[in-house]
Amino acid sequence: MDAIDALSRARREGRRVALVTVLAVEGDAPSHPGAKLLADATGPIAGTLGCSEFDTAGLDLARQALDGRRTVRRRLDFPGHGQQRAIELFAEVAEPEPGITVVGANPVGWAIADVAVAAGRRVRLLTGGDDADAPAGVDVVAGDPTEALRARALSATDAVVVSDHDAPWVDDVLRLALRSDVTFVGMLGSRRHAPEAVARLRDQGVDEAQLARLHSPCGLDIGSRAPGEIALSIVAEIVAVERGRDGGPMTIDWSAR
Repeated sequence: MDAIDALSRARREGRRVALVTVLAVEGDAPSHPGAKLLADATGPIAGTLGCSEFDTAGLDLARQALDGRRTVRRRLDFPGHGQQRAIELFAEVAEPEPGITVVGANPVGWAIADVAVAAGRRVRLLTGGDDADAPAGVDVVAGDPTEALRARALSATDAVVVSDHDAPWVDDVLRLALRSDVTFVGMLGSRRHAPEAVARLRDQGVDEAQLARLHSPCGLDIGSRAPGEIALSIVAEIVAVERGRDGGPMTIDWSAR
């Protein structure tokens, strides 16, 4: 697999990676402009810059980009081998595709997964029970949702929605999600159930800043009733939060014009 194919796959899998590209080559260097190396925080994934020496330098730039600089451009000299050699490298971070993790396989949970796929999101559905058939575009994970959340790191491009406020794992899942870097944490429930969940979390030591991140009841107020309508309102709220919008109507009042 080449670096570009590996980049697309990593983003679909929710992985944060850095792509290092050779911009220029000077001297008799075993590389060429356009050579690419893909890496994450643990090391190389695919591609090469031409030799182990250049790959080591590229991995160092990738780590710098992943550590917060996001883009790094540098010319590197490699003396020896009878003449001066140099390459110019550019490293840039590729964030994962936006993802939604739905916790709970009830009718609303499945509907959220369907709507999220239609919106172009990568989707995981944690069933909290036995295996279930996975619709196209949905990664279904059976078993303990808390362990499933721990097994794969959540990123700032992710959203987590708990679709079953009565399940025994709800508090554990919410604590994990609220202390992660995800953009959105939501839980279905009425205006009676939501305060009960918040009170439990507060008693368990979850701090106020984390509790303030919880969207519950979640979804935009569109009068939704059926599972598909509820799912539509929730996915719409997730997008609105990501884009810094309030989710209100865009229509113009033509009667005043």
